[in-house]
Amino acid sequence: MELLSIENFKCFNDIKVPLNQLTILAGANGNGKSSVIQSLLFLRRTIEHCSSWEGSPINQYKYESINGLNVELNGSYCLSLGNSEEIIPRNFKSTQLKFQIQKDSEKFGISYISDSDNLLWLKPNELEKTQNTSKSLSSLFLQEFYYLNAERVGPRVRQDITFFDFPNTGFKGEYVAQLIGDTNFNYKFEVEENRRNKKINNKRLEQQVNAWLDEIMPGVSVSASYDINTLSAQIRIDNGYTSGESSIATNIGFGISYVLPIIVSGLIAKEGSYLIVENPEAHLHPSAQSKIGRFLSMIAKAGVKVIVETHSDHFINGVQISCATGEINNEDVIINFFSQEELKQQPKLQSISINKLGELSSWPKGFFDQTQVDFAQLFKIRRNE
Repeated sequence: MELLSIENFKCFNDIKVPLNQLTILAGANGNGKSSVIQSLLFLRRTIEHCSSWEGSPINQYKYESINGLNVELNGSYCLSLGNSEEIIPRNFKSTQLKFQIQKDSEKFGISYISDSDNLLWLKPNELEKTQNTSKSLSSLFLQEFYYLNAERVGPRVRQDITFFDFPNTGFKGEYVAQLIGDTNFNYKFEVEENRRNKKINNKRLEQQVNAWLDEIMPGVSVSASYDINTLSAQIRIDNGYTSGESSIATNIGFGISYVLPIIVSGLIAKEGSYLIVENPEAHLHPSAQSKIGRFLSMIAKAGVKVIVETHSDHFINGVQISCATGEINNEDVIINFFSQEELKQQPKLQSISINKLGELSSWPKGFFDQTQVDFAQLFKIRRNE
């Protein structure tokens, strides 16, 4: 278990957020879920921007000292934090921000000074680290780091292709067609055995993507073409209504385009790396929401550190089923529920565990209970008729 400490950032004065192999961030809008993710992304961006690089075979960043570089607040990882004044809590007691990851006795943290208004960057001013952070906290420093924004690319007739340091779908899923359609990559890359769908024996990415897609959305499959001359790639989709003639993505709908980057990222993510997914349930039928919960549970069990922000009780249900069936060790899952507490200066954090039967350790008020609330209201209305 890791602890992410956040000081003086947006709605948080001082909070410690536990991170497990599968971490779920839940709670009402505006209660800090996105701020937790943004703090981790900004810490990662600082490492990328201010570190030295250790090449092959290690391929990771090495942050040993403050070097005077500023870190932008907007742009990278789809961050749109505005200026330095806007990210300080309204009730702040200090203009110093700090983000830190700790695991057991090892920790890595960076403090930033924000003593001027309206800057578009923060300046790291203090580094706090123990000796073996690059080993015990290696996920932060690996070249491979995967993030999918809530606002992903919808159906497109074509997608651009590009160079990247390591295979990834982009922050909005904009390189999915390239990864599936690039035959050179597909012939070299094999999906790890513990992530393969058991219905097929094929190790190739496209075949495994389609096997999982059929699991989540029965009857749906995709194919991709890749043209290096036009620097473009295209996804085409088959389902029960296309009669064997694949259709362009724009004629099918948003759900497939939104879930494809999750499936591809999960299958290609390096063991030990972070995979952060915002709103995996977006544009999905409840059945598919539950199944994507089970899929990401499987990815977490395979060794990828998965962090999910969700508003879906169906997604949570899928994770509970995975714990009950052994698709993931229940001790590797944590749900961090953020809520507003009257007269408190920052959101309240309640960490919920899941037992081997898939049962939640607690059910706080406001935690996916709207169905019961609505049914109770309907019952009262009917009784008064």
